[in-house]
Amino acid sequence: MVRRPSPNENATRYEIREKAISACKMTMELAEALAEETLRLAQGMGLNTVSAVVDEGGTLKAFRRPDRSKLGCVEFAILKARCAVNFNTATHTHYPASSHQPETVAALAAMEGFTIEGGGMPVRLNAELIGGIGVSGARNWREDVQVIAEAFELFGLDRVDESPVVSMP
Repeated sequence: MVRRPSPNENATRYEIREKAISACKMTMELAEALAEETLRLAQGMGLNTVSAVVDEGGTLKAFRRPDRSKLGCVEFAILKARCAVNFNTATHTHYPASSHQPETVAALAAMEGFTIEGGGMPVRLNAELIGGIGVSGARNWREDVQVIAEAFELFGLDRVDESPVVSMP
């Protein structure tokens, strides 16, 4: 069971969100807080995940790798975050959207900085793309996405509902 935040924690998250709104960009404070929150939520689910947050240009703003997390998750979390911001879509939507087009799948697979693995989400604030987040290391991509969605809810960020929740390879 995930611990629910106290009113003081919610007030702090709201203040961080308001600063990002006034700046209309991924602030360092918001990036750091999102990275921390996703780790806290993942640990509450018994997961040891890695979290990467990038700004609207794909530049890494915050990164967290807990002790004993898998090394392969480091680059994967960053890739998911950058892919989500570059395409302004959740990464789990890429495969279902193109799976019926073998040529497209082959081209996308060869593209540097692209992934079909879920766990990358664009970060939007009042419908404005301000960055991306990637989480890697859960038992499956749906848990990566769940951690991100819960963090977005806690910070009052736009919900990303791009649901082709079709089975992924």
